[in-house]
Amino acid sequence: MGWMLVLKKLFARLFFPVPVIFLLLAVGLVLLFWPKPGKYGHRAGKILVCTATLLLLLASIFGSRLLLTLTGRYAPIDPDKLPKDNYTLVVPGSGFYRDPSLPPEHRFNDGMLLRLQEAGRIAQALSKRGMDCRIFASIVGSSPTAEKRRALETLLGHYGIPPSRISFCENALTSRREVAAFSKLPGKKILVSESFHMPRLMMLSKRYKLAAIPAPASRGTRNGGIFYFVPSGERIADCERAVYEYLGMLQYLLF
Repeated sequence: MGWMLVLKKLFARLFFPVPVIFLLLAVGLVLLFWPKPGKYGHRAGKILVCTATLLLLLASIFGSRLLLTLTGRYAPIDPDKLPKDNYTLVVPGSGFYRDPSLPPEHRFNDGMLLRLQEAGRIAQALSKRGMDCRIFASIVGSSPTAEKRRALETLLGHYGIPPSRISFCENALTSRREVAAFSKLPGKKILVSESFHMPRLMMLSKRYKLAAIPAPASRGTRNGGIFYFVPSGERIADCERAVYEYLGMLQYLLF
């Protein structure tokens, strides 16, 4: 991974809810307990501490609602309703573990596993209808190419996908590069990823003229029930995920 890409990702994470909240809290506490903060400094400290506390509560209660603004945009596709065509299922990369002692199917992180399982499900259903389709995935990381290929073919083999119908790339380090690579592939594309990631990918698809069918792997809805207004760490994680996606879309609008 290039240094510029690493710096960009580090810089983006400074705008995540948790870093922003702790930065506001830290500055506020310094102003509150500084030996001679002055009248305005003490007041600013109170405002910052109260703001950080309020943001933490909002993220821990309504974070999943923010994520729902992304996950509810596209519904999972029904392969039986797709018209007959020559399809290529394209799967953006998420994560690949370097530990060769793991079984091949366990080399993918949860996000990538979910994407590949959905791609396998769709490809299997299309195959039953007599349509041959291909699966093209993006897998980055420093692991040998042979290990990546073995893991991918083993996992998709459970869905009856032959190795001849499976391919991948290793050099697409960003979603922008992945979509650009997908646009050059033959056949009608089916774009597979998590539901919260799909709006950003479809935004890129329009830019790179990738006429893809969105295939979200899950809608990611949660129902808090009677505990809805109880703060939750999961909702903070959902909030961070949503902020990351919206920051990515903002970047695509500006650059």
